[in-house]
Amino acid sequence: MVGQPKEPWRIKLNGRLKVYLFFVVFIFVLLSTRLFFLQVVNAQEFARRSAQNSIRLIPIEARRGDILDSKGRVLATSQPVYVITLSPVPSTDTDKVVRLLAELLGDRELTPEAIWEKIKNNPYRYEPVVIKRLPSGPEAMAVISRLEERRLELPGVSISTEPQRVYPHGPLAGHILGFIGQITREELLERREDNYRLNDKIGKSGIERYLEYNKEGDLEYGLRGKDGAEQVEVNAFNRKIRDLLTIPPAPGDTVELTIDLDLQRTLEESLDKVIAEEKKRNPKAGAGAAVVLDVKTGAILAMASKPDMDPNDFVNGGYVKKQSYYNDPHLKPLFNRAVQGAYPPGSTFKPITALAALLSGAVKPQDTVYCSGRYPKPGGLDCWQPHGRVDLERALAVSCNTYFQWAAEMAGIDMIHQVAEQFGLGSPTGAVGVLGEAKGILPSPSWKREVNAAILKRWLERREAEIEKKYADLMSSASAAEKERLLKKKEQELRQLKTIYEITFNFETTWQPFDTYNTAIGQGANNFTVLQLANYVATLANGGTRFRPYLVKRVISSEGEIKKEFQPEVVHKVDIPPEILEEVRKGMLMVAHSPEGTASFLFRDFPPHIKVAAKTGTAQTGLAGDDKSKDFYGLFIAFAPYDDPEIAFAGIVEYARHGGDSAGQVARDVFAQYFGLSAQARTNVVGGAVE
Repeated sequence: MVGQPKEPWRIKLNGRLKVYLFFVVFIFVLLSTRLFFLQVVNAQEFARRSAQNSIRLIPIEARRGDILDSKGRVLATSQPVYVITLSPVPSTDTDKVVRLLAELLGDRELTPEAIWEKIKNNPYRYEPVVIKRLPSGPEAMAVISRLEERRLELPGVSISTEPQRVYPHGPLAGHILGFIGQITREELLERREDNYRLNDKIGKSGIERYLEYNKEGDLEYGLRGKDGAEQVEVNAFNRKIRDLLTIPPAPGDTVELTIDLDLQRTLEESLDKVIAEEKKRNPKAGAGAAVVLDVKTGAILAMASKPDMDPNDFVNGGYVKKQSYYNDPHLKPLFNRAVQGAYPPGSTFKPITALAALLSGAVKPQDTVYCSGRYPKPGGLDCWQPHGRVDLERALAVSCNTYFQWAAEMAGIDMIHQVAEQFGLGSPTGAVGVLGEAKGILPSPSWKREVNAAILKRWLERREAEIEKKYADLMSSASAAEKERLLKKKEQELRQLKTIYEITFNFETTWQPFDTYNTAIGQGANNFTVLQLANYVATLANGGTRFRPYLVKRVISSEGEIKKEFQPEVVHKVDIPPEILEEVRKGMLMVAHSPEGTASFLFRDFPPHIKVAAKTGTAQTGLAGDDKSKDFYGLFIAFAPYDDPEIAFAGIVEYARHGGDSAGQVARDVFAQYFGLSAQARTNVVGGAVE
């Protein structure tokens, strides 16, 4: 009927529809507003973000500077290598890509599992993972061709080039050059101000580390270059579409060393040959070291340590395959024996004793001593053979232990120590370009007291602790009466220990005559580096001027500008009269030119104008009482020509019984090469006298 009121349920339905309609309209307005802001108001911002998502900043590694010898010949350089990287792409089957990549690379070690391990260990998820580096060559081109043919099936795989370190002469001068490796977190913290990144390569030893990067005021120099960067646009498959901006890298500086490649090769080949011969006699043999210095400047002309260390192994993965070799605790190939090893000098120390004896005024060159084969004083040592009556010159020529024990007693240990210090023994030389120099030991009364006092104190504390523990255990279950008895016994035992300690302390911390005798002939606690020995003989040869040895000649920028140049540096002038130095040099001349000299067989075919002054040495390294069970090292020092010295040599061959026919052979080959003598003068000589 007209005008009849609506039913209540219709009124409720209309109300609900209005509410629903309101919500629909509200949501529509809200979505429209949001869409308006996204598409209109924030359009530019999102366009910018989208562009950024498709743009990558790729670092371009800088080329390290070259390392050259003194004549400009390349010892270390960099060559381009192909780098295959993988950046997992979202919405693609990465596992399928990894399996195909492993198949195409054809490397047994790069299994799919190995590639996944590299991906998981990548510290920067946004940076590509380096899967493999390929040196340029036919093999690399074959791999790259296979990858390019299947490019569409390998989303995220990229191929680029970067410089890789290469050492064209392999292990030659390996310890001098050093090697490079990935920077550690500790190194990153040390160089946090130098803009290094976690994946950067850095010098780990040798010149590679010494001249990695240095800053002196406004001057920056070193082998490390400055990385560049490339901004590129990539597609959804992470492949480059176009280049946007490129900042080219700046190569590192070139470093020119003082060493001569030919002399270095001769030194190393001769060491190898001598060590191989010694190994036939003693299986322990297998190591040695030698240094050649310019007498007039201190420049290091050659320096070698054996066994070899090939820097290429730390670049091309060879280290992994040779771990048993590099980790051998006896050979220790990474240990630079020329500067890090400290050895007893044996009889090569006797010129120091001779200088001290003459300087003291207690001994004259013409004074003689009778050698019956042993120094007769208490604590005296054997001579290697009876020599009869000897003066200074003959004592040096035949290396008479008896004479030098007497000379040392006359001079006193303080004078010997003073002279040795003047020649730099027992202290690092501070050589430019050398890292990790050992200090060595130059014994003296104060040194003995300090060292032995500390050792004995630790011994006493350990023994007292053992006694305290013993009686504490005994008293833990003892009766009261028994505890009183144990306490008295403990006190008595502690008093006895203290008495033994005091007697031992007084003896072991007091310099004894036999300490002087041992020191005089280069035994006892004497320990010096081969570089120290070379510098000492160079100082003696040039009349008493001790230079700081240096291995780096100059640093040159990529534009050819000399950034840093190293000049000869005088460290000390010995306070010894020239006539005393000359007396000792004459004795060293007789070592090589007297018929009974211990090195007379080595240089007999050298021309008259190239006279060699030398000193042989055989250093005992074992402590056993039986001579047959003792081990010896062969040492040799020399300089030439005698009349106007140019070069000095010091060398050691471990477990060689005699210095003359081991390290002496190496000196002979080096001198022959340096003075341009014929090949015949460089052949091995079977010797006569030995020591």
